[in-house]
This record gives sequence, C-alpha cells and structure tokens, in this order.
Amino acid sequence: ATTRSAAHVRSLSLFDEDGQIKGTIENRVSGASIHALIGACVLFSWPRMLLSQVPLPVLSGVFMYLGFTSLQGLELWDRIRGLFQDSTVAPKTRWSSVPKKITNLYTFVQMNCVAAMMWVTKSSFGVISPLMIALLPLLRLGLMKSSIVEKEYMQTFDQD
Repeated sequence: ATTRSAAHVRSLSLFDEDGQIKGTIENRVSGASIHALIGACVLFSWPRMLLSQVPLPVLSGVFMYLGFTSLQGLELWDRIRGLFQDSTVAPKTRWSSVPKKITNLYTFVQMNCVAAMMWVTKSSFGVISPLMIALLPLLRLGLMKSSIVEKEYMQTFDQD
C-alpha cells in the first residue's frame, strides 16, 4: 500500500516553476475505485480467475517497477544514492551543508532501522513492529542528545 500511495500522491501533485510541490489535487474517485476492485476480487471468482492467468514474473516485474518509480523524490533514497556519488560532482541538495560523514551516518542509521523493522515484521515477533515505530523518535532524540547528530543538522534534515 505504501508504494501505491506514494506513487498516487506524486501523480496528483501540483508543481510550481521550480519543480517544488505546491499542492495536491484531491481525488476521491480513485480510492473508491481501488477498494471496489479489491472488493470484487474478494466477492467474485471471475477476477481471481483472470488474475491467475497473469504469470507470476509479470506481476513481480510490475510491482518492482512500481517500487522503484515511487522511490524517486524520497529523501532517504536520495541520500542512499548519495553514498555512492562523488561529493564534488553530486547535485546540490538541502542537506549538502551537513558534513558528508554526518549525512552518511544518519543514512546508515535510517537504513538499519528500516531493515530491523522489516526483519521484525517478517519474524514471529511481528506484533511488536508498531512498538518499534513508536520508539523511533526516542532513537532520534538519542542521536541528538549524544551529539552524534547536532540539532542544527537534524533541523536541516527535517526541512521541507
């Protein structure tokens, strides 16, 4: 649902001349349509039979494409890509003022948090994944209190 939602919201975004998002078009029809189609798959057998004719590699490819296209514009993904870019030729971002070492450290912490949440969600301890999400602000506070990431740098990461 996250991939579908991020891609859908991005497609309904209104941009200004500089390419910045200035608003979103409200659309209730697509949400109702999606849920109606899901309900049809649950209630009726013909949509399931139709979907069973689609080869699994095709479905996997479609979902992989949706996943990768929805990554564009996500800050974490941009910072992950920045790990492999030479800082002298990398495009300027709003976190370019933060030292590269701090940006990389913060990115690694976030990547580990995502990996840990995915692992816990898939394990037998999956019921505690909402608790892990609730603990993320405490981890962030700990990074600032221990001066690993200074408050000014954290504010730079938080800017819209």
